[in-house]
Amino acid sequence: MHHDQERALKVVLVVVGLLFVAMAYPLLTMRLDEALQMMMSVYVTLGVFLLLAARKPSGYRSVIASRPGRALLMPQ
Repeated sequence: MHHDQERALKVVLVVVGLLFVAMAYPLLTMRLDEALQMMMSVYVTLGVFLLLAARKPSGYRSVIASRPGRALLMPQ
């Protein structure tokens, strides 16, 4: 992976990770349907791992290649 591509990937991982982690606020402050709470908690957890993956993307390929990660970070 070229240096520019890796840097762009890191930026995207941080931005998407922060957006997912920010979903914790409504999860904690609003009364939501149980199914929606469960789904949001999965995305908040994924956000934490995306932030970790931003440090060394090659070490977190499985997180990036997961279904939500693939849909957001690797459009076809």
